[in-house]
Amino acid sequence: MKKIIVTVNTVTIGMKAKKALSKQKIKSNLVKIDFSNREVGCQYGLEFNERDFYDVISILRQNDITYGVYEPK
Repeated sequence: MKKIIVTVNTVTIGMKAKKALSKQKIKSNLVKIDFSNREVGCQYGLEFNERDFYDVISILRQNDITYGVYEPK
């Protein structure tokens, strides 16, 4: 199954998001994303199954977690 990554700004926020998803029985992995060739630097992200995308976004919004959707180049 295809994986999607949503980005968060810090590892602490990533851990908070992972915990919120886990409470709803959604499996995710916290990953470091290296943007060394861009101005952003590095960020963290949560990787999860594509089928959970809308549930993940809803849970992150309910928990006031700011996120972005990672699109590899």
